[in-house]
Amino acid sequence: MLGWQPIGYKAMAVSLGLILSVLTTNVEAGVFDWLKRTEIKWSPEIHGVVTLQGKPVVNREIKRRSYYEGEERYDSTTTDDNGHFHFPQKTKKVRRVLFDVSVSMELYVSDYPRKDEKDLVFRIANLNHLNYKSLDLILSDLQCELATASKTEQLKYLENPELSDIAPTFTSKCQFTHSDKAIFSDDELQRLIEEDAKNIESL
Repeated sequence: MLGWQPIGYKAMAVSLGLILSVLTTNVEAGVFDWLKRTEIKWSPEIHGVVTLQGKPVVNREIKRRSYYEGEERYDSTTTDDNGHFHFPQKTKKVRRVLFDVSVSMELYVSDYPRKDEKDLVFRIANLNHLNYKSLDLILSDLQCELATASKTEQLKYLENPELSDIAPTFTSKCQFTHSDKAIFSDDELQRLIEEDAKNIESL
């Protein structure tokens, strides 16, 4: 009996060590998964034109403000002789988080008509990311008229059209070449409201 006990204890110690090793590995993997960085789209590539009463706004600085949960970054470009401007896609590596965070992107035409909110020609804000096909589409070709009033519109969720309320709204002074594919018209929004009302009544 005495000869068996050391062997039994050793076997138990080895088994216990293996179990603890597996558990520790799994816990560490879970912890380190949260510490890993993931890449989000902070802004799609942007191609646009700025006009004032239909005439190109030439040689004017355009600023892009990118915001992510307390952190903001600015970059800028200048309109050409046709009022055209371009920004490359912008991404950001972030740590995975347990809670939703705020992310936004804004475009400003510097010092028109003075340096305040009236400089703003486009703004979108959302939770966690701005990775939407509809946003990519509208920002691939936008025409911003400084003299027009800002309006708020609703993006379509092209990744899954049935989830119509997932994509964010945005505010702008712009028109978009691909608006029919990427933005809800007033009639489409009205139909969605009516459908929602019918669904509620049927409950």
